Amino acid sequence: MHAPPPPPHRDDWRARRVIVAGGTSGFGLVLARHLAERGARVLVVGRSAEGVREALGKLPDAPGRCLGTAADLARPGEGGRVVGEALDRFGGLDDLFFCVGRSGRASILATGATELAGYLEANVLAAVEITAAAVDDVARSGGHMVYLGSLAGKLVTPWMGPYAVAKSALAAYVDAVRLEAAPRGAHVLLVSPGPIRRVDDGEAFDRYAAEVARAGLPPEANRPGGGGLARLDPDALARRVLEACRRRHSELVVPGKAAILAGLVEWFPDLGRRLLARVSRRDGKNEG
Repeated sequence: MHAPPPPPHRDDWRARRVIVAGGTSGFGLVLARHLAERGARVLVVGRSAEGVREALGKLPDAPGRCLGTAADLARPGEGGRVVGEALDRFGGLDDLFFCVGRSGRASILATGATELAGYLEANVLAAVEITAAAVDDVARSGGHMVYLGSLAGKLVTPWMGPYAVAKSALAAYVDAVRLEAAPRGAHVLLVSPGPIRRVDDGEAFDRYAAEVARAGLPPEANRPGGGGLARLDPDALARRVLEACRRRHSELVVPGKAAILAGLVEWFPDLGRRLLARVSRRDGKNEG
């Protein structure tokens, strides 16, 4: 069975109807702004009504361009409700961007099943219902289903084990979604970036300092991405994500050198993991 041809101008964002789940802060908010500036009608989704209100104040204020709703997508019924709101308020749905997730620092051997389940719920299970609810409309429009993963789903570094497990599971889930949604006309993209600079970071990166101290982890566990990676510019990354949509790529890995290392781990497991361990040790010494 051949995939139905996508409609004309499928990569022109003007008037497209888009959900950005996790669009009230961090990279999700940056991505929502880029989409709105390109003319898309955007429904931003966050966990709190206050966060939604604050996010809408940072987005273009053209009438009806940006709307918001509060939802906990890990709760049953919420994913379907959000899609229903998009259909009611926009008259349809063309694209879904899933930017929900939970990062952290922990020893995998000290992580219990309940805590690990929390990582899986935030990074994977929250995507399940909204994906199933959105796929028919997105496929019908030849639109995009984009999921924000992480390099941690490809390269496991020290003190990031629970997060890596969750993002690896998300990558597998997205691959499975692609197998079923792509033949119906939807484009499915996994974005696997390194650490992304946050607007409110300042010069210091102490986002996980309290967590690291509480768990008794070494100070280097607080480094961006658990290694010596420079934080990515969120605006540049947003442009690359939208370009990957235009080209209908299956995955975007940033930075490129990490993609090469991930390929070595995949194709030459022993060599790749030795190189990864060496890079992690070297970066720790350089920052110490």
